[in-house]
This record gives sequence, C-alpha cells and structure tokens, in this order.
Amino acid sequence: MAKLLVLFVAFCLIPIFSVYGKELKLAVVPKFNSVFFEQSKVGCIDAAAQIKGVECIYRGPDISNVRMQDQVINQLIDDGIDGIAVAVTQSKYLVKNSLKRAKEAGIPIITYDSDFDASINEDPNNFRLAYIGTDNYELGKTLGEELKKLRPNGGTLIMQSGRPDSPNLNLRLMGVRSALSGIKYDAPPGRLLNHDSGWTEVREPFFNFDQLDQSVKQMESVMKGKPVKADSFIAVGGWAQNDQALYRKMITPFQAKISSNKVIIVITDTSSEQLTMLEDQLAHINIGQDPYEMGRQAILTLYKIVTKQKYEKTIHTPIMVCTADNFDTCTQSTGL
Repeated sequence: MAKLLVLFVAFCLIPIFSVYGKELKLAVVPKFNSVFFEQSKVGCIDAAAQIKGVECIYRGPDISNVRMQDQVINQLIDDGIDGIAVAVTQSKYLVKNSLKRAKEAGIPIITYDSDFDASINEDPNNFRLAYIGTDNYELGKTLGEELKKLRPNGGTLIMQSGRPDSPNLNLRLMGVRSALSGIKYDAPPGRLLNHDSGWTEVREPFFNFDQLDQSVKQMESVMKGKPVKADSFIAVGGWAQNDQALYRKMITPFQAKISSNKVIIVITDTSSEQLTMLEDQLAHINIGQDPYEMGRQAILTLYKIVTKQKYEKTIHTPIMVCTADNFDTCTQSTGL
C-alpha cells in the first residue's frame, strides 16, 4: 500500500510540460517598451524561472500604438502561445481584433497594468480571466490626497496623462479629481475641476502620447508659467522623469520654485532614477507602483489558469508614497 502511495505522489509531481508534451510559453505584452514596463519583464522572467517547463515571452511595440500592439498579439498567436497577459492600450480595438482571435483559439487572456474599459460595451470577464496591477482609481486618489497635504487650502492644477483613450490613466485622472473635489463621478475620467473644494484645473490635461520629450516640454511650460499658470502639477505616469538627463536639464533652473512650494510636483512611479531625483528635491512626491510584481503575478496566474488550478481574478499590486524624507526605504518591501 505504501509503495502505491509513493507511486501516486510521484505521478502527481510530474512537471506539467511533460503532460502537455511541450514547454508552456506564456506572454507578457506591455503597452510599449519603457523603463516602467521593463520591470514587468524582469518579474515575468523571474517567475518563469521558478516553474519547470515555463518560458516567459516578453514582447511589446517600441511605441504606444494599438495597431502595433495588435500585431504583436497576432504574431504570438501564430507562434503558438499558451497564454497572454496584456496591458491594454485601446480596449475596443484589441477586443475586435487580436484578442477576439485569441479567444476563439482558446488562448487564455488576462490583463495587467491597464484593464478593459467601458468602450467594449460588455462585461470584461467575457474576454479576460483576471486583472493584475494597480488599483488605478486608488492610485489617482493617492496622488490627489498627497497634493492636498502640501496645499491644504486648494489651488490651481494642471495634470499630465498619456493618451485620452487610455483606460488605466483615465481612472487615475478620476481618482485625483475625486480626492480634490470630494465628488464621486459616474465614469472616468470624471469632470474638469472648477472651484471644487478650492481646486480648479486651469486647462484640460496635457496628453503626451507617451513621447518623453513632449512630456518634458509640457512640464516645462508649467514651471515657466507660460502659456498657462498653475501652482500644482500632477503626472499620472512617470513620462518626464523616464528621461533623467532631459528632466534634470529642464527642471534644475526651477529649483527655487520647487523648494519654496510655488509649484508642487507630484509624479507617478518610483524607478531608482526617479528616487534619485526625489532625493535631489527635483520633485515633491512620487507615488510608486510595482510593475515587477505585475509581471511576476501575470506568469503565476496564467500558469494556474492553463494548468486548471484555482487563481485570483483580481490582484492589486502595492502603491507606495515616496518623499525626500523616505526615498531610501519607501520601496524596500517590493520588487523595485
């Protein structure tokens, strides 16, 4: 009897790839290749290395372009991919094209970083089995709440985003507006602030379309106060700081404005380069995400789905508040 039990246990421990007759290839598809998404690549590779018979395929377009992302997904399908985690660029387009094809082929799909939005006109669960990433609305609220600590009586604000049709970024914009106004909006991105609890957005958000040089120029116009003037700046992504040399060159002449709080700067993400700039007081606050953990959990979740194990349908990765006082410890509990 004992011998039979040993044989049974040994059979159960056979690596899953031997059952399928091949190694499992699981893909992580970012919006585009960037400092932020490269960290999800590392998490993806590390997770795959810990599971025998699993390979991480990290592949994304060089720029944020839904058609290019769609082509990447189609190529993965052609290559016989076993599962896909995608950071959604434009929900409706992907659902009508490559992700529809993936679903029809029986390839499991999950989203990470950026989930589907209402433009698909149906339940996101019909196309993806899980979402892994930041609670983007809560991230936006955190950006707004941290700004309020430095400017408790309200003020004028300019925000910066990537694309006007980006699902996760619109949730962040809504979160900022909710935190500052106290209003709960029906749908993202909420409504432009106009004397709401002391806060006014002096213009619609800047959209940089993920062009780093453009994001730096937009921020420079805020620091100069030309052509529009505001006393607070929130970026719902880390674009301007993702080119450290360009950011430093632009921001250094305005060091006095930062030190005196004439313009409050709150920026998303906490790469090592961004934390160095925070240490040098070239911004007031950085709100961090955990893209490493997104990539890691994406592979673990896809593996569980493919091997028919129980899995979590929503995994929210941590948010960190980093300042010049805690820059050296604020991300130590994460993979960053």
